[in-house]
Amino acid sequence: MRKLKKWAALGMAGILAAGCLAGCGDKKEEASGEGTAQEKTADKGEAVTLKWYLAGSGPQADVVTVQNAVNQYLKDNYDMNVDLQIIATDYANYPQKMQMVISSGEEYDICWTSSWNNNYYDNVNKNAFIPLDELLEKEAPELLASMDTSIWDAVRVKGNIYGVPSQQIFPKQNYVVIVKEYADKYGLDVSKVRKLSDLEEFFKAVKEDNPDMYPFAASSNGLMGKHNVALGYESIVSVNIPGAVKIGDDGLKVYNQFESEEVKEFYEMMYRWAQEGLVRKDAVTVADNAVPDMKAGKHIAAINATYKPGVETLESGNFGGKEVVFATLSEPYLATENLVSSLNAVSQTSKHPELAVQFLNLVNTDKDLYNLLCFGVEGTHYILNEDGTVKTDDAKGYNPNVDWMMGNQFNGLLREGQDADVWEETKKINDSAVESKALGFAFDSTTVTNEIASVSAVYDQYGKSLETGGTDPASVLPEFQEKLKTAGADKIIEEMQRQIDEWKSANK
Repeated sequence: MRKLKKWAALGMAGILAAGCLAGCGDKKEEASGEGTAQEKTADKGEAVTLKWYLAGSGPQADVVTVQNAVNQYLKDNYDMNVDLQIIATDYANYPQKMQMVISSGEEYDICWTSSWNNNYYDNVNKNAFIPLDELLEKEAPELLASMDTSIWDAVRVKGNIYGVPSQQIFPKQNYVVIVKEYADKYGLDVSKVRKLSDLEEFFKAVKEDNPDMYPFAASSNGLMGKHNVALGYESIVSVNIPGAVKIGDDGLKVYNQFESEEVKEFYEMMYRWAQEGLVRKDAVTVADNAVPDMKAGKHIAAINATYKPGVETLESGNFGGKEVVFATLSEPYLATENLVSSLNAVSQTSKHPELAVQFLNLVNTDKDLYNLLCFGVEGTHYILNEDGTVKTDDAKGYNPNVDWMMGNQFNGLLREGQDADVWEETKKINDSAVESKALGFAFDSTTVTNEIASVSAVYDQYGKSLETGGTDPASVLPEFQEKLKTAGADKIIEEMQRQIDEWKSANK
């Protein structure tokens, strides 16, 4: 199959070219050519509402100020008369929120979707999103040119593009972040940490001296999506759906990861940790990725999916500004799942799909607009330091910290403390990652839509509780596995294997 080694470099070139929209003269003049997308949306009358659903930590207190600033920016620079409405829901409740929105037929324009939250493939097969191929060519040529065709091909379902990938670091490299003062105090050498279980004795020592603390953070967002590469597998559709292949398996044999020894041992460890107070027994009820508890000092370590340049600043913020250290649990690994880990899609119910795509084009190519959405209004929500980095402040009412969700992160300002070469280093990781043997394969779930819905419900009942230590796998895991079978797990895996075998034959 065609390798994806050139996507990052080509994407960066496209970014630099398209990013000129943000810094090369008057935008309105540039967009004033006959027949341009921006000209078509010029409207001196009532503003057109664009409703955008996003996940994160929930609603931002001063989002209205940012929406108004975006609306004015679009009008001043592109003659676009837009009334942007950003509707943010916390990660844990976002899938349920979006399924209610979609199933009710609510009119909205754009929503964030992914392989691990508000599942992209599931939504496509429910006909929730419109195909974007023609609209991208007509309304968003800069956006289309900013990514290599191999990236666009990786997000195709049944031949069509249904979402705009957020350009960012793509490979997964699972890691643990630890507050440095505790690592130092208890003599933890992070260079010797190879797997999560290596931290057990360290956590016990911390707990013994700090009985009110739960050293390891877990939450209702779950842990499997942050740990599956370290456990040696990639999921076909989602970490929540049965169907995975072992990393490095040239034969691409599909199996049920919830029946594997690796997952069983992980569940057993998490249950043991919960019983010993190393993780909260009620972690499955904790919202916001446990970040409020991390900031409050109730946790001193957490696991995450993707180690990346500049992550030190972000993770330090999660722990209330404390210095942190890291232990990587896997090598950087690129799978199709990673390329659909963050996308924005246009709803079938949108009355203005052309305008929605034009807006996504600008969010991904206009640096000023992107940074306004990411950080808010300079001087109101953040301070721009002399070195060009951003100093944020949660108390100012707008700091969503989901840059990677909104659009092209390579267009982003750097946060205070991040190195100037963050994006160049990110590109190097993208270029050097180990590539999945199934890279580019996209599963068509049309024939097993009902089964996927059923196993998803079973996972919601059992999965997150098991992976956060809330239930005893000795008694609950067999019941979980049996209910997955009853819900159609074997049929799903059989269909996955059939399609992968066909894909392999076609891509020899």
